[in-house]
Amino acid sequence: MKMKTILFKTQLIASLSAAVWGFGQTAHQNNDKDFTLNLSFFPVDNNFAKNGVEVKDGYIIAGQNFVNEGDKQFNSAIIKISKDGKMLKKTLLGDNKNYDDDSFNKTVFSTGNNKLVQIGSKKIDKRSRLWLREIDDELNVVQEKVIENVPADVTFDPLVFNVKDGFYCVTTSAFFRDKELNVTFISNDLQKTENNVISFIEPPFDFHNTGYYSAALDQNKLYVLMGAIDERVSYAYKCYLLEYDLASKKVTRHKKITGEEFQGKKILIHKNQIYVIGMTDTKEQFPNKQTRRNTSVRVYNMNFEKAREFNYNPTSNQGKFTEHMHDAAIVGDKLHITGEMYNFGGSFSNESVYLVFDLQGKLLDERFLKYGTPYSENRLIKISPLKNDGLMLLGKGDGWRILIK
Repeated sequence: MKMKTILFKTQLIASLSAAVWGFGQTAHQNNDKDFTLNLSFFPVDNNFAKNGVEVKDGYIIAGQNFVNEGDKQFNSAIIKISKDGKMLKKTLLGDNKNYDDDSFNKTVFSTGNNKLVQIGSKKIDKRSRLWLREIDDELNVVQEKVIENVPADVTFDPLVFNVKDGFYCVTTSAFFRDKELNVTFISNDLQKTENNVISFIEPPFDFHNTGYYSAALDQNKLYVLMGAIDERVSYAYKCYLLEYDLASKKVTRHKKITGEEFQGKKILIHKNQIYVIGMTDTKEQFPNKQTRRNTSVRVYNMNFEKAREFNYNPTSNQGKFTEHMHDAAIVGDKLHITGEMYNFGGSFSNESVYLVFDLQGKLLDERFLKYGTPYSENRLIKISPLKNDGLMLLGKGDGWRILIK
């Protein structure tokens, strides 16, 4: 635990140093008049909101929250807030005291039968396994269980897709050498589970390493976006699309769609088109040897053939920025994207950026959302769609940062 504590403190000091270095630079004016709520909870530290759902009388939000209470050390939290932003209830969870027995649960999902399920990892015999926690809308635990035959890596958040009789949960293995995705069906009552594996070291794949991934469900097919190294003695991740048939439990199609110049982060399917959102490296160098990256959207048909592409290029008066894209969602026939931008023009600046495009690539909205003290990171890492085409932007500023539109 001491090693973990030192690591988190080191990360925090590094982020504070960077923020102080850039303080004094002119910040872009916030434009948040149509956000109905703009909230912060918990200390700054290494805490951030990661996932949220809407319930009849408010919102339930989960995330990372490191805190000591007595002899316990927690790393996760889930809260309920009212429609006007008041915290109604809070539960701390996740054991952060003993590395061999630690657990994490930073997400919450609404399943097809309107149940609320948290999905995380809990160590059994020193190995991380899939941890399910069903709660009601007052945060009371209805049931919880650990699926011991499904490894779960805490590095990547689980993905959940609702189907008629339950939901599919997609997770990476907790074991580095496995290089695989677990596709686990879980019934609505959490009693029936069936796990299948997409291996990336068996035909038709022979990847030497895997990195980022995203997935989307369309009818009975799971479409996976994967970053992979397909050459020996290489550090260059290529971008792959693959189609996985849930009935036959086989990969039925795959294609390398880009080289190392593009890093895909999110896949969305809307009206028979596949949207791959990520960053394109322009190779334009800054004085510190960093290269400029622009947010890019590449659109494919269901046969993995490219239909069009559009990019976000900051205007010249915003300085030369490089970008990191965090999340995207299609809400109300518009593509919403969150990320952050860094200005390396002699000093460092970190700002959250929120973009809205129409589905043909026209930029409709562009906002820089810099909040909090000069010592806080500005990072919106998740978009959670809400009812009636609403959405929730989640991340960190002064502690947990929650914007509801």
